[in-house]
Amino acid sequence: MSMVDLCKQKKVMESETLYRYCTLLANANVFEHVAIPQAGATIGFLVFTIFLVVYRVLLRDARRKHLPPKVRGFPLINQLLFHAGDSQISEAIKWKKTQGELFRTRAGSTDYIWLNSREAIKEICDRRSAVYSSRMPLPMACDTVSAGRRLVFMPRSKRWRAVRAIIHRLLTPAAAKSYAPIQEYEAKQLSVDLLQEPNTFYDHNRRYSASLILQVTYGWRIPVWDCPEIHEINALAARFGRVRQPGRYLVDTFPGLANNPLFNLVSNWKRDGEEHHKADAGFWMSLWNRLRGEIEKGTAPPSFGKGFVQSGWSSNGLDELQGAYALGSMIEAGSETTTLFLNHTVIGVLSRGREVIEKAQEELDRVVGAERTPNFDDEPNLPYIRAMIKEVLRWRHVNKIGLTHYATEDGWYRHYFIPKGSVIVANVWGMHYDTERYPEPEKYDPMRFIDHSLSAAEAAAASDPLARPHYSYGAGRRICPGMHVAERSLYLNVARLLWGFDIRHAKGENGAKVHVDATLNNLLPGSMSAPRPFQCDIRPRSSLHEKVMRQEWKVAQEEGLRIDQSKLEP
Repeated sequence: MSMVDLCKQKKVMESETLYRYCTLLANANVFEHVAIPQAGATIGFLVFTIFLVVYRVLLRDARRKHLPPKVRGFPLINQLLFHAGDSQISEAIKWKKTQGELFRTRAGSTDYIWLNSREAIKEICDRRSAVYSSRMPLPMACDTVSAGRRLVFMPRSKRWRAVRAIIHRLLTPAAAKSYAPIQEYEAKQLSVDLLQEPNTFYDHNRRYSASLILQVTYGWRIPVWDCPEIHEINALAARFGRVRQPGRYLVDTFPGLANNPLFNLVSNWKRDGEEHHKADAGFWMSLWNRLRGEIEKGTAPPSFGKGFVQSGWSSNGLDELQGAYALGSMIEAGSETTTLFLNHTVIGVLSRGREVIEKAQEELDRVVGAERTPNFDDEPNLPYIRAMIKEVLRWRHVNKIGLTHYATEDGWYRHYFIPKGSVIVANVWGMHYDTERYPEPEKYDPMRFIDHSLSAAEAAAASDPLARPHYSYGAGRRICPGMHVAERSLYLNVARLLWGFDIRHAKGENGAKVHVDATLNNLLPGSMSAPRPFQCDIRPRSSLHEKVMRQEWKVAQEEGLRIDQSKLEP
């Protein structure tokens, strides 16, 4: 069989260029002077090998002609700085208007394929999540600091699927409702903390978030801000925040550097990563071992972690370090994000003068009254409060670059080629600030979602890509497994805060109103879209509201926190 026939049989003539090269190679007598035994077989083997190499190169080049277009007017050096920095938001918002449905940026040899429409996000991240749900290589953040076990960075693998399956099984909507006593108990303490020390609301919000997620995960409370667990969680978050800061470790922006001897000679990233891992793993394993000890003694309270340990995790090929990191990942995800959104809600309320808070309080007074606080049963009757939650999740996405997935196979979307090894970026900030869908998108306006009745999970599962009010919980198989718990926590705390308290601008020494920056310039450096510290005036709406909040907390302390008939420590 001739080379040309072989080409036809293999159906590899995708381009005229390839066909001409195969014909030339087959007909050329390039080996006519080779005098070795079995020259025919050898020549055939060599020709076929060369053909395969050339075929792959030419075919790859041919398909790359169909890559999404590069960002216009965005030089390579700007792209490098973009991917190594933390100022992506303004560019991403601008690109929603100036770029097509798919476009491309590059960092080193890596293609970043941006999804610039809700339809593209739905198709690629949701419907094709089997191919586009992995994570890009992160030699520092994933492989070294996390020993490949931090859930948020784990590539799609058998181990990741095993961990994910256990977590989703333990965080179903029904399971989320079982955590209601914890959420209500912690929310009652938060209200009284704000009554007693309103000027330190940042610390109160962080204590609430950390205590809630630690109880859900391990069954242990954090009653005061100044305690060893809080300090260790904050220290770990600070360490990991530095690791995740874009551009701090070039090896995560350009993963190929991990195998470059010269780079490893002049960089200390590996040593830093091992030191970070030692500290992180030590803390997570201390919590894991404490829980294992309580389970063996029969004293472990009901918790997600207890369910995880009893789920048969070891039969899925998981080790104890993976178990400790799985639970630790829950704490990392939950301890800061709830605080972040509560603080952004306060900023959003302040940015609208009295308009938003008065609408919310009118609804709360009409539905709840002044003699009790809001509870979960009130939620269906509080559409404005629900709209406030949806709007803050649109207004301030949790991180600065959007959703990043990773292509594990070559693929196509419409007429665009998406190569294996591409980073898939859903342009979330562009979607959230789309002026055609959201007029004045920089404005915090809950009325955008007053008629939107779907929960975050229901909207994500809907076939209509326009059903989603926001993407703050992710997409596809990487969607946040704790979103049911998170959404209920945000509802309860926003409802209780606006029911019991009036929020106004703080006054300076001369009596002038202290300005609160509600723009995107008011974000701290780093990968998260956390607001800078700000001042405000929080005080009870009336003596009756204060009395109700204090009495509820007193009763809660006397009765204790009970889950499944088990009383947790006060």
